[in-house]
Amino acid sequence: VCGWPIAGSRNDHQTPPQQAPPRVTLVQEQSGVDGAFLLAMLLTNHLKRSGDNRVLLFAAHHNVAHYTAACQKLTFNTASAIQSGQLRIVDVLAAVYGGATDGPALLQLISDRVAEADPTSNTLIIVDDLTCLGAMMGGGSGENAVIDFVERFLLPLHPAAAHCVLKVNVSECYERLCTFLADLADVIVGLGPLPSGASHELDGILTVYRRQSTSYPLLGALREPAKTLLYKVHDRLVRTYVPGEVGIKNL
Repeated sequence: VCGWPIAGSRNDHQTPPQQAPPRVTLVQEQSGVDGAFLLAMLLTNHLKRSGDNRVLLFAAHHNVAHYTAACQKLTFNTASAIQSGQLRIVDVLAAVYGGATDGPALLQLISDRVAEADPTSNTLIIVDDLTCLGAMMGGGSGENAVIDFVERFLLPLHPAAAHCVLKVNVSECYERLCTFLADLADVIVGLGPLPSGASHELDGILTVYRRQSTSYPLLGALREPAKTLLYKVHDRLVRTYVPGEVGIKNL
């Protein structure tokens, strides 16, 4: 549903662009839900698809231990991936407590790590999340700085060699920043709580908006009809339910 090829599936090794991952995926979470599970699944799926794939994760919402534990629950050996260089995690929170307390220094730290990435590798860059970076910058200047930063580290990347997953909290995000990111994204994944309140059977609603595939530039901004799934995060997997239909399948 999110537009990413599934590792080990029959269509995994189809020739691009049919099965090419989206260039920019935007994860918009509302208050009361945590999209870290989706980032962990995209991360492990990308690395499982090929030994040549790389992931560069900037952790600003949770610490490194949170992400490694989430990947371990998905039966992925993060220690081996980190040792081999497949997975690199930049702990932004540790950098804050380590002395790089001002916003420009944090943005420069991320820019330097992106520049170190191998341009020939199929690298997935994950930023979790941009809302935290904007808050560290403070005020309207933080919004402008984050927008400039996204433009600088996204646009120079070669479309065939790198993919980006950006996460924001729409309840705390600046309106102009959210609009800018939505226009930039090929796929928008919205995560929200259940309208009826908390439930033991479900954790929330996942709504996906994908940009239409077309050869006409003027139609490129149009979105396909939204696809909605209900989801439940378990210890070892995430199960999804199609609203109004009987059936369960893995995300």
